[in-house]
Amino acid sequence: MNFLCKLSIKKIILLIKNKKISNYELTKCCLNNLIKINKKNTFIIDFFFKESLNFANKLDKKNSISIPISIKNIFSLKKKKLTSNSNILKNFKTKYNSDIIKILKKNKFNILSIDILDEFCLGGSGINNSYLKNLYNKKILPGGSSSGSCLNISYGCNLLSLGSDTGGSVRTPSSFCNIIGFKPTNSIFSRNGMIPYSSLLDNCSIITNYAEDCKFMFNILKYKNLDLLSNIKNIFLNFKKKKKILILNYKEFFSSNELKLLFEKIIKNFEELNFIIINENINFYSLLNLYNSISSKDFYSNTCKFDGIKYGFNKLFYKNINDYIKLNRVFSKDCKNKIIKGNHFFFIKNNFNNLEFKNIKKIFENCFNKSNFILIPTNLDYFNFKNNIYSEYIDLFTMVSNILGYPTINLKLGFINHIPIGFQIISNKNYDLDLLNLSILYESFNFKNYVFS
Repeated sequence: MNFLCKLSIKKIILLIKNKKISNYELTKCCLNNLIKINKKNTFIIDFFFKESLNFANKLDKKNSISIPISIKNIFSLKKKKLTSNSNILKNFKTKYNSDIIKILKKNKFNILSIDILDEFCLGGSGINNSYLKNLYNKKILPGGSSSGSCLNISYGCNLLSLGSDTGGSVRTPSSFCNIIGFKPTNSIFSRNGMIPYSSLLDNCSIITNYAEDCKFMFNILKYKNLDLLSNIKNIFLNFKKKKKILILNYKEFFSSNELKLLFEKIIKNFEELNFIIINENINFYSLLNLYNSISSKDFYSNTCKFDGIKYGFNKLFYKNINDYIKLNRVFSKDCKNKIIKGNHFFFIKNNFNNLEFKNIKKIFENCFNKSNFILIPTNLDYFNFKNNIYSEYIDLFTMVSNILGYPTINLKLGFINHIPIGFQIISNKNYDLDLLNLSILYESFNFKNYVFS
């Protein structure tokens, strides 16, 4: 197995410019890794062997650079499968490219594979209609829903990957797979041509090995967004002033003392970087009902089109119309439960509590008046396959940034019993570049003595 894909994008661009590595060699290394590992742990729906090698050859002749990338199977790629890992969209192929794929093709990115996910991005476990295993321990969950794309990068099969984040779908698997997951300000990237789970909470997100690579990708993807919800403002933080970071009362949340000690080390690192630290108490459990009501109603309305007639799966033999509907609407148990929840929420009066939402918004606005950034753990703990009653609490800290629209990044916290876990930094809306600059600064400070072997 080749570890070339564990290098940063800057280093790979320098290697290609100096003609020590060609585009063809780089893509072949990535594809060989994909084929070897996919036999053991199937995290890919489809990969494009001949197409990607031919594209790399063409660019070698033109003396230009192409970077290999993988995509979560919710972005439409022309004449390729778009199943969202569901049986209801089995063998369905799209007729157009999404806006993000158009940007990737303009910038000469080489799309190598389409990654597996939880069915319709539903679930934080990574095992909804898929049987994925964690790279570091087979007994522990990889996290979801962007589990396939996170495993793709943690195994060293790609330099970059694009996923979606609805309530922590990129940040939870990236914390369990020891990589970096970045969720930008809500609707800063275009969502045209993306299968929706929740129209309010969905975001296109970036998965990489390094924070610097996230910044590189962010500057490319934010170009000319025509999304109706987008509200792009160029805001720059003045780092000459005293920097403040707000930390929650973490001792109540962590289940083990080892996690507390790791989190305390991070606080010391920020103190060494001349940050003023402020402590605050916030109740996250009130967000669960709010998130459930928004996401389930959105999922119910967005899945109405998947009736088994227009798209994908069709059963030829049936008795009557009722039998035809039963046979063709092949959703998993989790998806069915979410649809029933959404239907139920539509008929309940005042299920979306505006007062709760306003109170949470005020709390976080006050936090950002006091400080520039908020430091939160990504997860309470890592989860085993046996514990199946965790789906709500796995995204307890990650759903805040989706509801309120704040940009967040998951960084590497450390290892407990050879199992990785991460932490996240939240910044105010449209302060994405400042957040990325801070994460680059922290990474260079914390991992300056780290060498990959």
